Amino acid sequence: MVHGNKKWIILIGIWILAGSMLSAGPWAPQVDKSLRSSQFAESEKKQLRRVFEHAEQEQMPVEVLILRLEEGLAKHVPAQLLYNALMRELHSYEETRHLVLDQLSQDEAALLLTNATIWSRTATLYQQGVPEKDLAALLQMFSRQTSKEKWNNYRYGGGLLIALRQWGLTDDLSLSVLEALSRSPISGDDYRIILDIFNTGFANRIAPNDMAQRIIISAPKSRSITMLERLVR
Repeated sequence: MVHGNKKWIILIGIWILAGSMLSAGPWAPQVDKSLRSSQFAESEKKQLRRVFEHAEQEQMPVEVLILRLEEGLAKHVPAQLLYNALMRELHSYEETRHLVLDQLSQDEAALLLTNATIWSRTATLYQQGVPEKDLAALLQMFSRQTSKEKWNNYRYGGGLLIALRQWGLTDDLSLSVLEALSRSPISGDDYRIILDIFNTGFANRIAPNDMAQRIIISAPKSRSITMLERLVR
């Protein structure tokens, strides 16, 4: 856990490092161009622009918000609804930044929060209703991996967690499946095959809960997804 003055030292370091997230170019011309093409009133445009000013000030992934703005404009979302959606996005980044700082070491937190893709995955999981305690567990289990690709694995793991819960696994069981996978050398790129394993098992009359238990037992012993498939048949 990170507390007090040390937490602020980490934040300062992250704000310095996070400058690279905005290095592709100033956001203002792109946002202004998009807003000029809209039918919004000037007061509405100013309100939307303030979202980006706040995001820049807080060193959040502005490029992600630009995409959300452009998607909303393309779908002709009303200004107030678009503003609310952008603010919810900002809130998810603020909350997950606090979570990352609390759960990870200084170096790990800085690494994650200067990677817009990984931070965005965390924010998306938060928006999709994954409880903070489960997000914390997910962060911790993948931080323990020794693989250089561990945060890429984490990104795929978050997507798998949502998919397993949509499949019908309980929160605890789905998290246990991810914990087992995190203790294996199986690449995150192969996590999508886990759903195929469940589908095949279901076709062979293996209940999802039973298949989950097989994966939990076999994944840490598997050197590859192919080996895991063989072990859980």
